[in-house]
Amino acid sequence: MKYFLKSAREILKKNFISLFLFELTFRVLTAVFLLRAGNRIIDLLLEYQGFSYLTMDNYEQFITHPLTILTAAGILLLVFLGVLFETCGILACFERSWRKEKITLPGIVRSALKGGLRFIRKYPLRWILYMAGCTPFLTLHLVIWEMTRAKLAAVTLQKLAAAVPVWALAVILTVIFTASMFFSFTMPQRLLRLEEGKTVREDTRSALRGCFGRRIGCALLVQVLAFALVLVLFLAAVAVMTAAVKFGRSPGSAVSAVLVYGRWIRLTAGMAAGAVGMTAALLYLYTFFARSDKTEKSAAPQEKRGRLMQFFAKPRMVSLLTALIILAESLFVLLLMRESILDKTAGRGSTEVTAHRGGARVAPENTISALEAAVDALADYAEIDVQETKDGEIVLLHDTNLQRVTGLNANIWDLTYEEVSQLDAGIKFHKKFRGEKIPTLAEALECCQGRIRLNIELKYNGHNAQIVPKVLKIIEEYGFEENCVVTSMNYKYLEQIKELNPGIVTGYTLSMVYGNLSQMTAADFFSVKHTYLNSIFVRRAHALGKEVCAWTLNYQGDIQQMIDCGVDNIITDDPELVRKVILGEVEANPSYWDLLNYALR
Repeated sequence: MKYFLKSAREILKKNFISLFLFELTFRVLTAVFLLRAGNRIIDLLLEYQGFSYLTMDNYEQFITHPLTILTAAGILLLVFLGVLFETCGILACFERSWRKEKITLPGIVRSALKGGLRFIRKYPLRWILYMAGCTPFLTLHLVIWEMTRAKLAAVTLQKLAAAVPVWALAVILTVIFTASMFFSFTMPQRLLRLEEGKTVREDTRSALRGCFGRRIGCALLVQVLAFALVLVLFLAAVAVMTAAVKFGRSPGSAVSAVLVYGRWIRLTAGMAAGAVGMTAALLYLYTFFARSDKTEKSAAPQEKRGRLMQFFAKPRMVSLLTALIILAESLFVLLLMRESILDKTAGRGSTEVTAHRGGARVAPENTISALEAAVDALADYAEIDVQETKDGEIVLLHDTNLQRVTGLNANIWDLTYEEVSQLDAGIKFHKKFRGEKIPTLAEALECCQGRIRLNIELKYNGHNAQIVPKVLKIIEEYGFEENCVVTSMNYKYLEQIKELNPGIVTGYTLSMVYGNLSQMTAADFFSVKHTYLNSIFVRRAHALGKEVCAWTLNYQGDIQQMIDCGVDNIITDDPELVRKVILGEVEANPSYWDLLNYALR
């Protein structure tokens, strides 16, 4: 480890500025591609497959479509090309530093392009397998840091975790990472010397003989230290930003400011994690490779530079290029921040409040007591979920199974209403609600008539084909059309509602935000999970004349962020808190620690 630290210091010191500029440029350009092209690619795939929007209902059909798989393969190929280009550039920089030579940013780019093309020509098909072998290890930090930000990837991982036991998934990922780490030890020799696989394997085995455990342990330690470095820098940046906001902005805008700036610091930290993680991994692998006598004997002579390269290698041109790159990337970041900046007055005073599942914070969800709690909390709406019993009665229930609410392990479509009415929906919440019944939709409308409006969500479970006309009939019988909205994750339900009663206001409940909003003609508004919402989505919806409802928010920082985004309605378990945030009645001068907590969420 001492040898590595000494060698790493010498290598980095020689060409650190050039390496930093190369990584900065590469990471920003790839971020631009991901930000600009990612959603567009998904939209095109949805359009081709005949989907107007990506939802949990059509997710599996979308992700397993041949075109989606082909596109994913193409994107993976681009990832391999990107990793190859970056790896060749970094190793070329290390190689020049090892020989005590300087290299400029244009020189690194040229070496990366030339090295990558040589590698592909040498191994026309095998290069894909080689990059597949080393990419998991080299991009580990980026994957860990960005997984929660890449929403589609996060959903895919959740689906995978639901289908495969967690222990099995952990074993598979561990095996992939371990195999990738072992294979990565061969990459410097493959890329810099273009030697055949047998020779590379023999040389690597020979170099690892007698010190295998120590080398692997050091490689892992370097990765841990790299992650720790990025984490410390991230926390320091957030702490400094929070202090600047606390003492440099008015208290009324402090929460909004730390939310916006914190999001951009996390984006920057993700890019830094990828750069530091890959650089650290390659630095250790290169020093391991460079210790052999073969490296020094085969050090290639310096190539003669063309006039153009000589021109760009001049100190003044290097300084000018550096300044232009930093200026261009700074302008780009400012442009993105301007596009996503929150309008602090967008929802102030006009955002409505919906009590989630009635008043689920203080009473059993989807019960008459919960609705009474929503009325007492002065909520604008109470959100309820409805399903159909075996004999066709419409009742309030969120889950298809009754166990969580009543303790009975049975599905709602297997029981008649008489059987459901005998169950206790309150005792599991608190003993004071013993005897609370699962109400019918008719009973809920009777309770809420003239007191509170309702957001009625239709649950699809595959056993309730007639739920739409039955719900509409009950709404019409009680004259509740003007005092309710009807929502669902099943878009066909909304189309059916508009056919039967166009006057009913409908909302499409979304847990993802990919697709073409303009095609959602059967939805009058969108009800979206708050973690997927931003001001850009809200502006797109408002431009189409549709409102946006965010669910489910119980934390002051999240509530403030959605208000600043301009959402029209917030679904919450705590209506009083949301109302206080809307009216500005919460802590007028939040402490530094409160702001820091908001920034880190």
